[in-house]
Amino acid sequence: MSGKINIRRDTQDTFYRYKMPRLQGKIEGKGNGIKTVLPNIVDVSRALSRPPSYATKYFGYELGAQTKNDEKIEKFIVNGAHEVPKLQELLYDFIDRFVLCGDCKNPETDLIISKDKDQKIIRQCMACGKRTDVDMRHRLSTFIVKNPPPKDKKGGQHASASATSGGANGAGEGSDGGAAGSGGDGDDFDMLASGTAGLALSEGGDDDDWDVEVDTSAEAVAERQRKLAGGASGVLATGGGNNNNDDDDDDNGSTGDANGKDPYDELGDFITANASATDREIFEKAGALGLDKKHRALVVVIMCVFEDPSTLIKDIAKRDKLLMAFGDSDKHQRAIIGGFERVIEAHMDRLLGKTPLILKALYDEEIVEEEAFAEWGKKPSKKYVDKETAKQIHKAAEPFLRWLEEADEESDDDDEE
Repeated sequence: MSGKINIRRDTQDTFYRYKMPRLQGKIEGKGNGIKTVLPNIVDVSRALSRPPSYATKYFGYELGAQTKNDEKIEKFIVNGAHEVPKLQELLYDFIDRFVLCGDCKNPETDLIISKDKDQKIIRQCMACGKRTDVDMRHRLSTFIVKNPPPKDKKGGQHASASATSGGANGAGEGSDGGAAGSGGDGDDFDMLASGTAGLALSEGGDDDDWDVEVDTSAEAVAERQRKLAGGASGVLATGGGNNNNDDDDDDNGSTGDANGKDPYDELGDFITANASATDREIFEKAGALGLDKKHRALVVVIMCVFEDPSTLIKDIAKRDKLLMAFGDSDKHQRAIIGGFERVIEAHMDRLLGKTPLILKALYDEEIVEEEAFAEWGKKPSKKYVDKETAKQIHKAAEPFLRWLEEADEESDDDDEE
């Protein structure tokens, strides 16, 4: 069997000029640490002129599995045991959606990310000159917008040129990829959110901000409980609602609108008064209030949206797009954990024992990354709840944190073999 195959699966011509290596996969590990390593995904991706992280992430999204992309050592992994024929079919799907020209089906395309507010992804064909849109409903599209191709063509990876989508010709190929959030958002919610979701993970330096000293008196605790049970009035008082030390969340000294009402209060009141509001409507309201990039707004959203303990874990999977729309920086991810700490605090009798399941749901949906959980797990913090409650939540979270650590250790051991 030849090591090279046609890039297009619908072309059997032996002399077809565009070929790629046949995808390889190697299943390693066992138990929770079982994974599928992609030893030649770099060579395959080079033939497609796409970064190897794109195809690997596509596999993860389609299979509902976590992925690991380490371009420095060229290590690309999909968690779980996956057969190569299935991965090869998914690779063809990826090629159809993100590589082939939507008009002439030639694979000689560059990905261009438009500079307009929608940040559409366009395939610029070098053969026919046409520009065809990529399906922005697929979760990989958001990943590409946040992780554009290199700006040079080293290693055969095409550049992400600066252009608008005005010249795009034709619609993107491929079907609806990935289900839209069940919060009722439209198919273009990813495009709405992509402009704010691409905040790079911080390199640290905000540890002090993570463990801010707050008032833990009985009165303050009672006030937090009142806010959780009701609307979001003054919702951020305990975590530093007007904490001007947040370098990526500068309020420019403003804590309210022309009527003196705090925008965070307005957002909470809107969500509370509109229980059936879609993810898109909530995010648009946040944008209108200037909160669409604010990590503190996530606490308001979580407290108001995730109010039913009986459906909390399922709701996380349904509303993942809303949580990720505000950004994915270290502070955003920590605010998400903090928001759910508050929800657990409000329903300790029903949710404390489910803490590992709640955290794992955030991990499985790629809302919060392993590094953020590891940092959070180092010690209880008084930023979002009182110290005693934080200790209880951390103790309840131990099975999840231990599972993360053991899975990571197994992965490291496999890498050394």
